[in-house]
Parts: sequence; C-alpha cells; structure tokens
Amino acid sequence: MGLDRLCADPAPLRGKRIGLLVNPASVTSRFAPARTALAGAGLDVRLLFGPEHGLTGAAQDMVAVEDGGGREEIPVVSLYGKRAADLAPRPEHLAGLDAVVSDLPDVGSRYYTFVWTTALMMKACATARIPLFVLDRPNPLGGLAVEGNLAEEPLLSFIGLYPVPVRHGMTPGEIARFVNEEYRLGCDLTVVPMATAAGLLPPRERLGEPGPWVFPSPNMPTKETALVYPGGCLFEGTNLSEGRGTTRPFELVGAPWIDAGKAADGANGLGLPGVVFRPHLFRPTFHKHAGVECGGVQIHVTDEDAFRPFETGLRLIRLLRDQAPARFGWRTEEYEYRSDVPAIDLLAGTAEYRRLVDSARPLDEWIGTFPADVARFAPVREKALLYRKAGAPVPTVLVVGAHDSGKTGVTVRLIEGLAARGLKVGSLKHTGHDEETDVAGKDSRRHAAAGASPALFVAGSRTAAHRRGEQGGLSAFIAREMPGVDVAVVEGFKAEPGFPKVEVVRGATGREPMLGADPEVFAVVTDRGTGHDSSVPRLAFEEAGRLLGLVVRRLDLEKG
Repeated sequence: MGLDRLCADPAPLRGKRIGLLVNPASVTSRFAPARTALAGAGLDVRLLFGPEHGLTGAAQDMVAVEDGGGREEIPVVSLYGKRAADLAPRPEHLAGLDAVVSDLPDVGSRYYTFVWTTALMMKACATARIPLFVLDRPNPLGGLAVEGNLAEEPLLSFIGLYPVPVRHGMTPGEIARFVNEEYRLGCDLTVVPMATAAGLLPPRERLGEPGPWVFPSPNMPTKETALVYPGGCLFEGTNLSEGRGTTRPFELVGAPWIDAGKAADGANGLGLPGVVFRPHLFRPTFHKHAGVECGGVQIHVTDEDAFRPFETGLRLIRLLRDQAPARFGWRTEEYEYRSDVPAIDLLAGTAEYRRLVDSARPLDEWIGTFPADVARFAPVREKALLYRKAGAPVPTVLVVGAHDSGKTGVTVRLIEGLAARGLKVGSLKHTGHDEETDVAGKDSRRHAAAGASPALFVAGSRTAAHRRGEQGGLSAFIAREMPGVDVAVVEGFKAEPGFPKVEVVRGATGREPMLGADPEVFAVVTDRGTGHDSSVPRLAFEEAGRLLGLVVRRLDLEKG
C-alpha cells in the first residue's frame, strides 16, 4: 500500500504539521490504522478529516456527520455535513497545516464518494498552497475493464464530480492525477504508489487484488459487494430495495410486490454474461421496506472478467419495473445534495435512461453508445495511469556520446520538448564512476530544471536516493524509480541493449562515434560526418524540434 511505503520512507513529511484524511479502512498491509502507523513513523498528525460515513465509518449513507473526534485526542473535521459546502475543508481548517495526506480506499465505481472528497481536498490545498499526498490503494474491480457512459455536465454531482465512466478502471491515486491534470486544479500533488515486495510497481493485471479488506463503508462488507456495486447502486434511484438492511447489500435486490421466481427467470433470460440470478426472499432490518418481506434475486457473479455490472443493473431495473409497472417508482427525495433532478439521472449520468424505461423503449441502442464514451475517455485516462500492463515498459530513449560531446544539452532540450507536449517525463543521468550524488551543479539538476520529474542521477553503485548495490536492469530501475511517467529520457547507459538510442558526436572532442555500428541508434546529433549507416538521420545541434519529432514517432508518443 502507499501507506506502507510512506511509513517506510517518511522523509518527505518529517517535521511537517499534517492533516490526515482517513476512515477505518485506511490501514497498512498488517492492518495498522493509518494514524497509528504514521505516528509510529515519527510524523506529526495535527488534524483528522473524515469523509462520508465519518471518521469511524459508522454513519449510514447520506447521514450528515458532525465535527468532533469523540474518542480522538486531536480535532476531527467532518467532510460530510448537512450542506454541500460541508464537503470541502474551509480555509481555517488548513491554516495551521504544512501538508495533507489522503489515504482513502475506493471500490472502482464513479458513485463512490471518497475519490471526490479527495478531489475537493485537492482544490482546497491548491488554494491554500500546501501539498497533498495521496497514498494509493487497489481498485477491487481491477485496472483493465472500463464500462459505462460519461455523465452529462448538468448531472455532475458528489457521486461524480468529473465525467468518468461508472466503472473507471483506475486507482484513487490515478483518479487524483486525472483530476489535477485534466482540470488544472494546480494542486501540489504527490501520489505514493503501491509496490510489489520487490519494490516494483504492480502491473495493471494485479490491481484487483484488494490486499487487507476492511469494509470501507457500512454497506460494502466484501469484495463481492464491490463487484456488483456499479449496477446495484442504481437501485438507490428507485423504490426497489438495493439490499440495505441485509447482510448482502447490492447483491440482493427486490421489493414486497416482486415474485422472486418470476424475477430470477426473467433475469436469467436476459442472457447477461458472467452472472446468474437466484430467486431469494429477504427482510431488510432498516432502510427501504424495513421489516417487510421482499421478493427478488441474489446476483451471483460467475465470471468477473465477463461480468458487466453497470449494464446488468440497468437491465435488471428495467425488468423488475416491467413486471410490476404500477408499483414501481423513481426516488424523488433529495439525493447527495441535489433535489433539482431525479436521483436516477445523477446515477446514470443522463435523463435518457429514465425516459427509455418510462416509455418501455429498448435500452440496446443507448447501451451501445457506451464504447464510444469509453473511447473518448481513454486518452485522458491513459495520461493519468501509474501502473502499466505486464510487459509494457515505460517508453525510453537513451542519449549517448563521448565525454564533453554535448549530450546533456541535447538531453535537456529533448526533455523540454516532451514536457511541453504535456507528457510526464522522467530522466536519468548515468556515469560509471562512484561520485557524490547530491552535489549542486550535477547534470541531473539541469534535467529537473527542464521539466523532468523525477530527475535521477546514477553514479556507479549509487543513486540520488543513495541506494547501494545492484540496480538491476534499466527497465526494472525505471519501473521502480519513476512511477507514473509517460516517457523516460536517459543520458548514458550506452551499453544497455534493447533501447532506442540517440548518439551525440562533436568534432571538437576528436573522438569517433562510440556506437557507429549499433542498429539501435536511430538518430545522430553531430557537427561532422560519422560512420553510422546512411539510413540514420544526421541532425545539427540546433535542430531540437526535428529530434523531438523523431523521438515522438520512434516511441509512439503521438497521443501526447
């Protein structure tokens, strides 16, 4: 977890007065609460912030929580009060702080409010000019599948402050990066990513492994609940029970007037992938239809990869409505601080779904538009991703050349050009000799000034992080030390195979090209003739724009 990593290396926050945004699921991989873990790491937590359901997680959905710590020794500010204005911290809450740490879980669905509490905290921190650290956690729905439509602008709300598909396939840290960059919040944001035991970023294929599961809200008891939630939460916008008040919320749905057998037969007859519906009777102890026996179905996921939870929920509501249209109704009460539109419109992100259901028209054509919305979202999502698919290394280019050939100048201009395209650039300066790595004037400082973040310096067996010993292969080093970069620019590592290279040759050095016969050299920056293959472009030192174009095409960075 990001929390584990911060506790292992608390230096960025040592000596700072910290505000901590957490709930009971904010725990280390050994189940230590975040506040306890950070205190054990020597960090000074001065103020606690609680999201929806409160710091203790005991409050039910849409129940306002008052400020105050109860049993806490330090002040507690609720970010879920009676008014929409209570969702964000006020300036006086942040006035005495040097930084805020957000360590909130997510369940991978747009409706879940914790990522939006973090987004509002980001805006407040940007205004207060204090940094925010987001400690990343898994997405129990995984990091690959994306499903649903983009919410229409008038229907953005606290269950979707920004337009993302209902199943977004991102982690809390990636959502924070997306919001900060795409909507230019200006937050001084640091995401502390998750890592494997070997210190590498986990591949996207593993983001569905939830680690220590502590239910993050009162009605999210298991990972299985999270799997059905993108569809089950839609029932909140109706007078059908979503199973609150039972031990299987969102998996059980129904109402007193529903025939369980007929409902299950109809639902299974839809032929939806990865799911089976079993007839079930249940009696909620609270919430809708409390104390009344309800007929309905339990949703059993049989294939997580094939299951489409959002579409399943949309079609199941339509089915149950059609079986008893006179008894069915949409929720009309205020919902997540909005009373101007029906709750189902906020949940679906459009009024079109409600209109289709009310008019008994088919859903197929509208559901068929989802892939187009996912495709529209894909480029902005891609820029925010921290974790890549297994076998998909960070696009990397090596700038090589003899000593005093001018390769640092070429590297700096290349970093500037890539950063100007909106790409997050990581850089690495390498020398084979052991040198001090934190001395002013090093070339890595020039990389950083050009826009590289991080800008690393490797000298023999030392790095700027002062990790001694073997660094492993270059790809592994970049994956470990440059989480979330779009492209890496490396100055040096001339003997490293498998990477495209730009060689810099300056006549004044009197040296011949170092890699004249290397087929991985795809461009040469030089002021004289060289022995490289005639198909390799030669560029003058002042042709930075042309070199940038060659690098962008070679690394397939056109989307940036």
